[in-house]
Amino acid sequence: MKEHLKEAAEKPYADIYLQSSVPFVFVDSQKVYLAFVDGNLSYEHAHDMKSGDYLVGFYKDTYVGFGLYNNIKNEKTIQDCYSRLFTVLERIKYTGKVEIR
Repeated sequence: MKEHLKEAAEKPYADIYLQSSVPFVFVDSQKVYLAFVDGNLSYEHAHDMKSGDYLVGFYKDTYVGFGLYNNIKNEKTIQDCYSRLFTVLERIKYTGKVEIR
């Protein structure tokens, strides 16, 4: 999927992400979320990710990122990252808001 991030950041998709009633999540992007929601910014010209987030999400003008434990990429840390994401997605489903506790 990582090989499709450049395409996912193309201008026609920015409005879809911004206006969507469902969250979008980008996996293992080297670029900040603005690469996807700013139609005037290409993936190549977007700032590099400094936070170390493995999952980058966007929903109703709210960015959310989830990093890997100690920035170690293995099955256990990736599963933990997805688990935290799914918890937030479930809260969105029931509240309509991004809530991270």
